[in-house]
Amino acid sequence: MARWEEVEVRPYQAAALTSWELSNARGLVVLPTGSGKTRLALAAMARRRCRTLCLVPTRVLLEQWRTVLGQLYRGPIGQYGDGTRAVEAVTVATFASAFHHMESLGNRFDLLVVDEAHHFGAGAGDEALELCTAPARIGLTATPPSGPLQRTRLEELIGPEVYRQSVADLVGEYLAPLQVVSLRLDLTSLERREYTQEVAVYQPVVHQFFRYSPRATWQEFQRAAVRTDEGRRALAAWRRSRKLVAFTEAKQAAVAQLLVELREARLLVFTGDNDTAYRVAREHCIMPITCDIGRAERSEALERFRTGDLAVLVSAQVLNEGIDVPDAEAAILVGGRLGTREYVQRVGRLLRPAPGKQAVVYELVTRDTHEVRESLRKRQGLGS
Repeated sequence: MARWEEVEVRPYQAAALTSWELSNARGLVVLPTGSGKTRLALAAMARRRCRTLCLVPTRVLLEQWRTVLGQLYRGPIGQYGDGTRAVEAVTVATFASAFHHMESLGNRFDLLVVDEAHHFGAGAGDEALELCTAPARIGLTATPPSGPLQRTRLEELIGPEVYRQSVADLVGEYLAPLQVVSLRLDLTSLERREYTQEVAVYQPVVHQFFRYSPRATWQEFQRAAVRTDEGRRALAAWRRSRKLVAFTEAKQAAVAQLLVELREARLLVFTGDNDTAYRVAREHCIMPITCDIGRAERSEALERFRTGDLAVLVSAQVLNEGIDVPDAEAAILVGGRLGTREYVQRVGRLLRPAPGKQAVVYELVTRDTHEVRESLRKRQGLGS
C-alpha cells in the first residue's frame, strides 16, 4: 500500500472510530452534515491500510472524495464512474457503477466504505453490497433510516449502528452556532378556500385507512390508494394541497424581504420543486442549482459562490446531499418534499464552522396547514 499521511481527528471522531473497531470493524456511524464523516472514514482507511472501495451516490461526491483522498493518500486512486473504470488499492465508485460492476470488483477489497449509507437497506442497489466480499465495512450517514425493516437490513449489509451524535450535540463547539427562525405565514382568502377544499377530499380517505392500519406507513397508504378511484382522487387532492402551499403569496413576499435583509450574507434558498426554484431565480436574478444544470456550469457556480462572486444560490434538491458549500451562512427554507432527512441535510449545509460564523435558518411555515406539524417533526431531527 502507498503511504498515508497522518489523519488528525476530533475527540468524537476518535470515539466513533474506536466504537467501530470494537464492533469487528463493521458498523454505521451517524454524524451531522459538516461534522467530518469523510475524515472519519479516511482515518479508518489510514489505520487499517488495506485495499479499500469507497461507494458514493453521485458523480459530484465521486470527485470530492478523490480530492480529499489525494490530500492524504500518496498513491494512485482508482475510479469507477463518470466514464472511467480504473481499479487501484484505493478506489472510489458511484453506487450505480458498483451495482453494474460489483461482480468483477467485489472480491478485490478488504474494507468497504459506504457514504450516505441510508440509500441502502430498502432493496434498491442492495445487491452491490451483497456481492462485495470485504469483511470490514463502515457506513456514514447524517440521516439513518427510521423504519425497522430498513434498519435491520442495513445492519445485515454494513453492521449495527456503532456511534451517533446529533446536531444539538456538536453545534457551537465543533459545528457553527445555529439559530432556526420559524416564520409563520398566512394564506390569502382564495388560497385558504382552495386548500380547505383539497383537504376535504383526501383527509377522510387517509383517516379511514390509518384507522384500520394504524402501524402502516405513508408509502403503504399510497400503494393502497392507487388501487381505487377514491384513493386516486385522494392522492391527487393531497398533491394539489402541497402545491398550493409550496410558494404562496406570503412566501413570495417573505423571500423578497429576506433577500434584502440578508444581502450581506452568503445565502442558500431551498424550495420544494424545480419550478419554484426557477421562479425565485427569475424574479430575483439568482443562480439556480438544479438537476437540469450541467456539471461544468454547476461547478462554476459553486466556485463563484465560494469566492463571493455569487452571494445567493437557489436549489430544489441538488444541494441537499453531499455537495460541499462551507461558506454558506444563512438559508431560507421555502418548502420541501422529503421530510426530516431533507430538512437535516439542508440545515447541515450551513454548519461547517468558521471564525465568528453564526448560521441562521429561516423556515417559512404556513399557518393551519400540514406544514406546521411537519415543521415540528423535522426540527426534532436536529436532536434539539
